[in-house]
Amino acid sequence: MRFFLFYMKILEIRDILKTVIVTDKRVIVSFLTTAVLAASLLLRIAFISNSQYSEAASEISAKVINVSESRGMIYDRNSKPLVFRNARTVLAVNPTPEALVCLKKELRREEYETAYKEYKDGTPFVIECEKYTGDCEDIVPLTVYDRYNENDTAVNLIGYLNGENQGQSGIEKAFDDYLSEASGSLSVRFSVDVSGRALSGKGIEVKDENYASEAGVKLTIDREIQRISEEAMERNGIKTGAVVVLDCETSEILALASAPSFDRFNLEESLENSDSPFINRALSAYSVGSVFKPVVAACALEKGIDPDFKYICSGYIDAGGQRFHCYNQTAHGEISMSEAMAVSCNCYFINLGLQTGAQEIISLASELGFGKEITLAEGLAADKGILPEPDSIDSKAALGNLSFGQGTLLATPLQIAAMYCAFANGGYYREPYVLKELIDEDGITAAYYKSEVNNKVLPDSICEAVCGMLEKTVEEGSGKGAKPMCYEAAGKTATAQTGWYENGSEVVHTWFAGYYPADEPEYVIAVFKENGSVSSTDCAPVFRDIADGITSVYE
Repeated sequence: MRFFLFYMKILEIRDILKTVIVTDKRVIVSFLTTAVLAASLLLRIAFISNSQYSEAASEISAKVINVSESRGMIYDRNSKPLVFRNARTVLAVNPTPEALVCLKKELRREEYETAYKEYKDGTPFVIECEKYTGDCEDIVPLTVYDRYNENDTAVNLIGYLNGENQGQSGIEKAFDDYLSEASGSLSVRFSVDVSGRALSGKGIEVKDENYASEAGVKLTIDREIQRISEEAMERNGIKTGAVVVLDCETSEILALASAPSFDRFNLEESLENSDSPFINRALSAYSVGSVFKPVVAACALEKGIDPDFKYICSGYIDAGGQRFHCYNQTAHGEISMSEAMAVSCNCYFINLGLQTGAQEIISLASELGFGKEITLAEGLAADKGILPEPDSIDSKAALGNLSFGQGTLLATPLQIAAMYCAFANGGYYREPYVLKELIDEDGITAAYYKSEVNNKVLPDSICEAVCGMLEKTVEEGSGKGAKPMCYEAAGKTATAQTGWYENGSEVVHTWFAGYYPADEPEYVIAVFKENGSVSSTDCAPVFRDIADGITSVYE
């Protein structure tokens, strides 16, 4: 256009020249020379201006909107996603009259009102909608995924990201490099004029750069068992506690639940929560109490003490000048080892520990994983807890405390579950693990992990004897509340003293750990409640609900 105007100006100058009457040839020549130079200058200015305009127009000829970003996937053992489970539909819109008609037909009222505000601006936009079935060349529907949603499971295990999409805790942090390498983005490109308004008929270009890649990590976690575990804790009032479910044969972690979990959408509020939701209680060490008694029983049997050995419980026992009591100072009378396990008689096991010795108990406990850190991934590990050194058990009182899981002994719910696995699978201790496979961008296994360590720490005969005691505990003793509907189970209750006091009363932690089915164990379940009351009512019902839940899903 500018070139055309300049050309018309030159023609105007030419017409003026025709009307000039000049007699002096020198004047005519001078005038013509000046006119030609002026015209040349005008043409050059026109060319430069037109070039600059074209360059500026090219710089603003497109509008790009970043729609969504993705990061490597995290799967459960069955390839079900533990992140990016929430799919949403968004519309990339060129604001043309045809697009407006389609939006009015397709969108809910609130959605349309929002879209119309964007439409009036005249520039391309992206809007979320519940569903879209329309067909308009100026509207492109896209499926995007939120990494997290409010109904996620295994929050404490998976962790969270910072504002730069970097892992800050849990699996997100442990595998940050691998998950970052699988990052991607989804964007749309619109053709626009110099004012940024959409150009009709130019189409919408979708740019998918590795968005929602299948690459990621596959865990041993079973999403359904994780959900069942978390719901069982909530249903039974465990506000602060943990559940661990292991595969009995392999020690693969099927569920690792911690309560409370933090809110990924309001981390600041979670930081201020007095219940410390960022602590993964399944990986934290606590006083264990009577869930340790199977270790003492196994040591006594290995030393040759007869399981039918009788002891008369009067409700208390003196050891090294210290008096220990059974729960509620109950006097159990004359009982055997199996009966003592079933009713959780502290006096019997203190007497048993005094006969067995600290060295033997601590040695077996060490072989069963006590006092050792369990590394799940780089930067992600369970506390090693505290297994006292033999020379620190320097009195009968100290040995008495150890004999029913008290004193300085501390262990994590994961360690307790691994110990019960060894009894249930015939005496093999296998360290629990959570990483199953690495998945490439084609969804194919790039690497896998499998524990090859099969450490036989107990003979079959002793495992059978102890397991019989644990079955009796559920059938006839303190663990009756853990009995599932469909199968028999085995396990042990515990109410562990902490030495902490609140409002004049000692804080206690409660436990139930065991396995089911009793005859052919498949699942080991450890339940822990921080600041509990009675294990038979706190934790045993959680075990039962988890067992019944697994049965309802998989059988």
